[in-house]
Amino acid sequence: MLEVDNRVILPELTHTRFIVGAADVIHSFAVPALGIKCDAFPGRLNQFSVLINRLGTYYGQCSEICGILHSSMPIVVQSVSLEKFLA
Repeated sequence: MLEVDNRVILPELTHTRFIVGAADVIHSFAVPALGIKCDAFPGRLNQFSVLINRLGTYYGQCSEICGILHSSMPIVVQSVSLEKFLA
């Protein structure tokens, strides 16, 4: 139950900043291998940044009880080379 339909594809060795928000309830997602845990609140913006040092696939999921079945809501971040990302 960790696979998703659409992965987040990021280039390696590139600083990336995410700006997150929510529309319905509080969400909190985590990707522990990247050191990411961020809350999204309705009506507010939150931000975090990440620098992925190596190629790979990183799995995470919603880490709070924000609604039915949200505790099993998966997140997949895939790191690719910059050349592949630009292509």
